[in-house]
Amino acid sequence: MDTLKIQSALDVLHEGGGILYPFRNGYEKLASLLETVPTDTWRYDESVLGVLVLYLLKQGQAARAKSYLRARNLQFEKTYWFEFLELMVALHLGERVTESKLTMWRRLERKLPLQNTLLLGLYYNVLMAMLVRVGNLEAARNAGQQSISCFREEGHSYLEHFIHIHLADIDVIEGRLRRALRGLGTAERCLAQSGLTYGNEAEVIEVIRLAVAYERGEFVKVRDSSRRLRESLMNGDSWSELFFQLTRICVLSRYFLEGLHAAQHEIELFQADYVRRHAGRATTIDVLSAMVWRLEWNSAEAELYIEMVADVEMHSAVGRFLLAEQRVLLQQHEPTISDNPRAKIVSELQMAQSQRGQARRNLFERALSNAFKEGQIAPFLENRDALLGLSSQIKSIPALRRRPVMLRFANKILKSVDQSYVIPETLHKIGFSRRQYRVVAALQGGATNKQIARQLRTTEATVKYHLTSVYRITSVTKRLELIEFMYKNKIFLEN
Repeated sequence: MDTLKIQSALDVLHEGGGILYPFRNGYEKLASLLETVPTDTWRYDESVLGVLVLYLLKQGQAARAKSYLRARNLQFEKTYWFEFLELMVALHLGERVTESKLTMWRRLERKLPLQNTLLLGLYYNVLMAMLVRVGNLEAARNAGQQSISCFREEGHSYLEHFIHIHLADIDVIEGRLRRALRGLGTAERCLAQSGLTYGNEAEVIEVIRLAVAYERGEFVKVRDSSRRLRESLMNGDSWSELFFQLTRICVLSRYFLEGLHAAQHEIELFQADYVRRHAGRATTIDVLSAMVWRLEWNSAEAELYIEMVADVEMHSAVGRFLLAEQRVLLQQHEPTISDNPRAKIVSELQMAQSQRGQARRNLFERALSNAFKEGQIAPFLENRDALLGLSSQIKSIPALRRRPVMLRFANKILKSVDQSYVIPETLHKIGFSRRQYRVVAALQGGATNKQIARQLRTTEATVKYHLTSVYRITSVTKRLELIEFMYKNKIFLEN
């Protein structure tokens, strides 16, 4: 290749921002430059290595990007740029965030030149995502605001739009849905103002918009977009927390609409994609499996999945709040009160699980009041057993009698909860009711009649009554035969 042409391309790269070239000039121009320089130039020039890594990240090839950073015999002196690239790759790969790594990444800030506001903005962007991963949401939000300030100083609305997506994701996790939607609107305006699109920017925004839809009980909308968005995140630019958010809403939407088998199929698809992209198993998805089994009244299977992740650090905000909730509901931890709206609703519903009478109705009323502000329905389905037997008592709650709008919202929740107990098609055809299915489903976990009665907030006599009806419907005469019938018809799954 012409030596002058190669040198000219390298000069263009260095004068155009070096490693920041794609952010200043675009990825299309970068692709042309990379075609001009010899394939091994990255070994001798840190800037070439940097833009190659960033290009691969944009194409969804984070594992390949990491292999370049780990290559032996790099013929240049590594600078703070190399540490910055390692941080970018760690973000996209969803790697473990240890305290030592977080300390190292915080120290990197001191090495960055204060006059390079674009680099500082990118740094705060990635640090924000890492802080989300360890559950420090307030610090993450502060880093996000610093990043926005830097990008606005640079006039880089394309990069700014990503920060608003990150912040909206934090808002969804905390249950601030209206603020999340405002943030997404700002993200869309920034993206339109930039006039830039490199791939799946619209789909990334859509994931968080659908997370809001999920929280408001719009499960069909989520389910119908699942496959398209999963493939978009796999083949384009994304980060692990976004992938876990999509996994959560798709798996649970499928469960509440179609039941256990559909949810487990969705879990398998997401787990396989995570392994394919990150070369490791996702503990957050294992926690989702525990959640689904717990919703199916199979606490033994749920506890097995919780044990699998017991000694593994959970580096996902989504995984952390799911794990904390399951441990309370499996009676491994006591409920705790948190300041954010979603956690308050969940805590009140969790405490209602162990209460009866007026105390239980008061907790439901408080949860309902907090949910009404944001239109949240999903937490009630995720903790649906707390509402068993409440339907007939709703109209007796004084505060609801005085507020018709709140009463309609409560009835909407109760209807959604009732519909979420999906009867498998095989049982539906032979005449099973939802209450009969709830009793039978609890048998898979080995529950006694007394335990089932406690779980379903009814009496042992009622459980026996439903089992007698089920024996008649399935033409069996005893409990063991009923369980065998369920396995034979693939209602219960071999684990």
